[in-house]
Amino acid sequence: MKTFLLIVAMIAASVAPAFAQQTDPPEGTRISSAQVSGFELGKLSPGLQEQIGKLTGTPLNRQELRDLAARIEAEQPRHVAAIRVTADPDGTARVVFVVARMRDPEQQGNINTKYVVEEVRVRGVSQSAIDMQLRDDITALVGKPLDAEQAEKLETRLRAAFPDYEVSRRSVRGSEPGKINLIFELQRKERSRWLRFEPIEANGTYHSDQGWGSYVEMPIGGRNIRVTPLFAIDTTDDLLEEYSGLGLRFEARKLGTERLGLSLEGTWFNQNWREQTFFALALNPTVPGLYSERSTFTPMVSFAITPQLRISGGVSIAELEPLETLIPLPHGTMANVAIGSIGYNFKQRDSGGARHTVDAAFTLRAGTSSLESDYDYTRSLGQAEYLFGHKGHNVLVSGMGGVINGDAPMFERFALGDARTLRGWDKFQISPIGGNRMFHATVEYRFKWVQAFADTGSVWSDGTERKVRASAGFGLLAGPVYMNLGIPLNTDDLRAVFMMGLRFKGPGFKKY
Repeated sequence: MKTFLLIVAMIAASVAPAFAQQTDPPEGTRISSAQVSGFELGKLSPGLQEQIGKLTGTPLNRQELRDLAARIEAEQPRHVAAIRVTADPDGTARVVFVVARMRDPEQQGNINTKYVVEEVRVRGVSQSAIDMQLRDDITALVGKPLDAEQAEKLETRLRAAFPDYEVSRRSVRGSEPGKINLIFELQRKERSRWLRFEPIEANGTYHSDQGWGSYVEMPIGGRNIRVTPLFAIDTTDDLLEEYSGLGLRFEARKLGTERLGLSLEGTWFNQNWREQTFFALALNPTVPGLYSERSTFTPMVSFAITPQLRISGGVSIAELEPLETLIPLPHGTMANVAIGSIGYNFKQRDSGGARHTVDAAFTLRAGTSSLESDYDYTRSLGQAEYLFGHKGHNVLVSGMGGVINGDAPMFERFALGDARTLRGWDKFQISPIGGNRMFHATVEYRFKWVQAFADTGSVWSDGTERKVRASAGFGLLAGPVYMNLGIPLNTDDLRAVFMMGLRFKGPGFKKY
């Protein structure tokens, strides 16, 4: 409001000297010149510029001037236009449209009161979904001067009626000067979308036993379509192999309906293997051999049963180039699988302000000769986590378990002992070739930047001894940046493992 008063004062001050001579040139006075002050004329439409230019030499008509000022404001909604008419000594009049930019939000509401609402639209939901009384109150705005306070109240009522939507309001020019259209935009909040994009797994990690590695994702796109370049550099964060390479993922989560989505992903990775894996593989000839390159193409289709429950299905076509070892693979070995999964996600904030988040998923991958796969196996993996948060305190409980039947390639075998599972252990020491059985559980407490955790789990192969391991630790967590110190508990080799880096997703869940 102060800005508005200041503008009015400035205009009044500039007009006062001229009005001291002749304050009100009569209607019909010939206009000697017409110009725009405080704003670049070239930013107005050519038609409006022409109409202002044609004022010169015409009789003074104040209604015509008001109409032109309204057109200036309609074209430049963040500005206000005032009319200054000055009498010249020769009996003519000079016209100046003084244009100033609005800076005070309250001013917008005051200026809008002179506009008549021509039409009101609600976008993002069907009209039938709006309560009849609310719909009638929205329609009642039409044909009246815009009441900013009333529009604000209707926006608040829409927000209460559709808690899963973001609600915004904007005004656009109507079909003629002095009229506007009022638009209420409703867009689903991310947590209430029927389908979610693939969770970001980007990280840059240092593990004092395993070294540096990174997996970077760069999502590009809008609300329904996203393209994500992928880059991996010497990462061992989730698999037994140390891999580098690149990939590309395309995701569309609205195919005719928000319930149906599609993803296509291609990756090309080169592999390095640790000495412990070579030695362990030589002692276990029944485990499938190693490879130097892995190329994978994975198309998936997802369907949302509810905003919380979704199912997915697709295939993964992987080609493995052989590595000359004691147990080499045949040239161009194929590891093709059919994929089926079901996922559940739930988020809620109760009346006390506490946040509850539940994530759960079960995935089945099956390689068969019908898909021209050289591997015949099934891999089942179940994962779940619960997060409770309240006033800076967060408790995370997560668990996962998996079973492989048949002979699966190395990238499918389970491993524990990295920067997010069995923190404090080294997976290349406890199980350098992984296993076909696995379970893991984590309890973690966070208060602002401080965290403490306890992990337990085991990875083994069918027919071998199962050893349960445990670890505990503490660290700092600031957004995606973390530093942890993990200590293995049930071992004679008492030591600490230091981990640090960036991670955009917590412990527990792994892709597929």
